[in-house]
Amino acid sequence: MLSRLLRQFLFNLVHFVVTVLVATENVYNRLWIKKETFLSTEEIKNNIEVILKHIPNISKKPKHLVILTDTTQTSLKDLARVVIWSLVAGIPYVSFYDITGDLVKKEDKLFLEVQKYKKGVPGCIKWSHFQNLNGYTNGIPSHTIVVNIFTSDNGRSKIVQCIRQISQREIQCRRESHEFTAQELDEVLKLFYPSIPEPDLIMYTGYSCITYGFLPWQIRLTEFVHLSIDHCINVDRYIGALYKYNKCDQRFGK
Repeated sequence: MLSRLLRQFLFNLVHFVVTVLVATENVYNRLWIKKETFLSTEEIKNNIEVILKHIPNISKKPKHLVILTDTTQTSLKDLARVVIWSLVAGIPYVSFYDITGDLVKKEDKLFLEVQKYKKGVPGCIKWSHFQNLNGYTNGIPSHTIVVNIFTSDNGRSKIVQCIRQISQREIQCRRESHEFTAQELDEVLKLFYPSIPEPDLIMYTGYSCITYGFLPWQIRLTEFVHLSIDHCINVDRYIGALYKYNKCDQRFGK
């Protein structure tokens, strides 16, 4: 009888201790999330102030910014901040060139991360793959930015699709000879991406500058700017890349 009461007492004691530990962990997690959210909000406010300070000095801004993205090295947090910085800077198009194919699977998570930083920032963010989940404005006229995610497979499949439809005469295009030129193919590809301009600026991290399957004629006038070796992206490096692009002299073959 005594041993039974002892076992029941120990069981109740263990249950009580575990309950207290779980409750303490839940409270800690809630406080940490609130603290992290507060720090993130303050951080993005400071970043915006930095951008607003430097943007008036940048006369030439890219219309289409591309980030070479490896999600095994670069966090979704950094990518989300790039979207917000570009919104504030007045860049109309931001695309993430997904090197590993992993970001495409995490696009919904990136969307939520962007929306977290978007609070209180004027502007509209439109997602090509989330037509019903567009960004929002604060009731005043503001800048709009379009976000896209591409992979090397997108380029290859579109080329195959273009050639197939051309051979079957489903697409009418100008032909100057029997041979199909890269320029003519590029004009056909624009039918698939009618509103997206060719990239003006590509930012990359790591040790090497690699195109990762970009079509050569699409990046013939594109500037490649290195951000960091450690794959970290901060506002100072972002602004520095915009300054480098602002200073570059594009002669367009002259």
